[in-house]
Amino acid sequence: MKTFVKMSAVMVAGAFLSIHLCGNTAFAATGFNLAAKGAKTVTVSNKVGNNSAQFSSKAPLEEINGTASGIKGSFTIDPSNIEATTGKIEVAITSFQTGVELRDQHLRGKDWLDADAHPSIIFEIKKISGVQLVSSAGGKGIAKGTAEGTFTVHGVAKTTSFPIEIQYVEKSPADVVMVKSDFSVSLKDHNIAGKKGIVGSKVAETINVKVSLFGSTGA
Repeated sequence: MKTFVKMSAVMVAGAFLSIHLCGNTAFAATGFNLAAKGAKTVTVSNKVGNNSAQFSSKAPLEEINGTASGIKGSFTIDPSNIEATTGKIEVAITSFQTGVELRDQHLRGKDWLDADAHPSIIFEIKKISGVQLVSSAGGKGIAKGTAEGTFTVHGVAKTTSFPIEIQYVEKSPADVVMVKSDFSVSLKDHNIAGKKGIVGSKVAETINVKVSLFGSTGA
């Protein structure tokens, strides 16, 4: 009996140690092979590149394409620990353009995005998971992963995740960071109903979005 108890204790201890070690491995940091070290605050700026969000709606009766340029925010990234990236990005509803002024007014109205009550779309980045290093040489690193956080549209916050690509470029006097993402947003998830009969016929139930962000550690 004593032998059985000892064996059981050893097995439990071994299992605990295995889980502990696996946990540490799962949270191992992924980094670029660059000279830059430590957490850097990156401010989104049009001085670095054209920050924009492109969106498209493909419904049976109509296809709508548009852009949003009013993007601001910042995020903190450690080139040696990409997973620890956090930050906040905002897109002003008033900057949305579809090429038709009347349609833009409707988009900003109470039936749709309601810019008066909810002036911005916000993504709060909590971390980046599944980081894969694509390349890292010559002062430039590229990585892909999944940005996880809280996405708020129309005042409705949802925990979500988006695929992203990050490019980190060492420059003087400030480093440059570029982020790209391609994802979709469900109108229903954010309580956007629109005019009766429009969603599903003239406006797609799910909107496709492509975002390009540019910033620097010195902006």
